[in-house]
Amino acid sequence: MKGIDISAWQENIDWQAVGDAGIEFVVVKLGENGRVDPMFVQHINDAISKGLKIGVYLYSHATTVDEAIAEADFVNEQIKTYLDGKCPEIGIWFDVEDPGIEAAGVDITALCSEFINQLQAAGYKYVGVYSSYNWLTNGNIDTSRLPDTPIWVAQYNYECNYEGPNLKVWQYTDSLNIGGINFDGNEYYG
Repeated sequence: MKGIDISAWQENIDWQAVGDAGIEFVVVKLGENGRVDPMFVQHINDAISKGLKIGVYLYSHATTVDEAIAEADFVNEQIKTYLDGKCPEIGIWFDVEDPGIEAAGVDITALCSEFINQLQAAGYKYVGVYSSYNWLTNGNIDTSRLPDTPIWVAQYNYECNYEGPNLKVWQYTDSLNIGGINFDGNEYYG
């Protein structure tokens, strides 16, 4: 299934062109640093009104377990507010790629685990991790410690080389042009 992910970087989306391009799902940036993405509400409402399947992601800056838990609580609050507490069918994604996290020298896998556990304890079943192919294969994130966690890998390539467990989404480009706007292009395997 073909999809895109979007944030405040994409404004004035031609949703007819999105549909005409065969896009079936949209993963919308919920926010970061305790703030809702400026386009989140509009993007979610537009995607839902067009009948697209949706997911949400939070761009993480967490460098401690407590910060990862606080980010999960923030996501839960926003989903309750804007989606009536219903888990999006394409999932809730913990976007772990910020260089500051790696520079902090922390156990990134533990941060992922705490974020996921906190949201699962709140009743959400589909909570996963988004990161680069590099982070998922070089040891930054040890997916063997996240055995049942859905994985969304970013690898801009003609094929996905990620061979770890639970691959659900492959982000294959950051330059999928639809209606004059560049999107991240994704393929959903879930």
